[in-house]
Amino acid sequence: MRRMMEMVLVAAIMSVMTGCVGEQTKGGTGTSTSSSSQQPTSMVPPTASPAPTPSMPISPTPALTPAPTIQAPLPTATPSIKPSPTSFAKEADAKKAIESRAKETIQALKEQDLKKLAELIHPKKGVQFSPYSYIHVSSDIQVLGSGLAALWANTSTTHWGDYDGSGDPIDLTFPDYWDKFVYNEDFAAAPQISYNIILGKGNMINNVFSVYPTTSAITVEYHYPGLDPQFQGMDWTSLRLVYENSGTQWYLVAIVHDQHTM
Repeated sequence: MRRMMEMVLVAAIMSVMTGCVGEQTKGGTGTSTSSSSQQPTSMVPPTASPAPTPSMPISPTPALTPAPTIQAPLPTATPSIKPSPTSFAKEADAKKAIESRAKETIQALKEQDLKKLAELIHPKKGVQFSPYSYIHVSSDIQVLGSGLAALWANTSTTHWGDYDGSGDPIDLTFPDYWDKFVYNEDFAAAPQISYNIILGKGNMINNVFSVYPTTSAITVEYHYPGLDPQFQGMDWTSLRLVYENSGTQWYLVAIVHDQHTM
């Protein structure tokens, strides 16, 4: 009996224990569920996302046009230009500058072409006539180109200076003066021509380069060293044409006769 009582007691205890275990199991499960639904879950607060930085509009980068390649010009040969001489003392320089103009003048004198001669004379200064190598600046006759024809037509005599040796006055009409002191020989066919060089030399002082220096003027001399052999050159004669430059042209400013003087 006792044995039975012990067994019943053990069974009861076992039953109670089983029930408790089942209740605990059930409660545990519920607690777990409730806990899961009621207790706040420890959550890391969400990190605030940084506010988006407004993006600045990006201008499109313009396409870079490559700079044109500049090719340095190839060096060109500079033409050799000789500067105009400041003086025409060298005959070659003087000849080059005046030869063509002198040919025009001597031809006009040969033909007594006063119209052409007037075009060759300096438009402002006119032309000075000197019967001998010494030029008298203040007293020698000076004529504008426009006055040549009237002087030629004038039958009255003009005082042109004084004869060498005698000192008598040279009072002649223009055509007579021309025949004796301008074109007394065929100078267009003269055997000698010089440029800023004196060929005919006598006893009288020649001041052409003092009055018309080679720095600004060119003297062209047409020279006959002698006409008749019996005079052994004492009958030489020259015609000097003097030019000055005005702008881009050379003009006749003096007609100087020369010959052997006492």
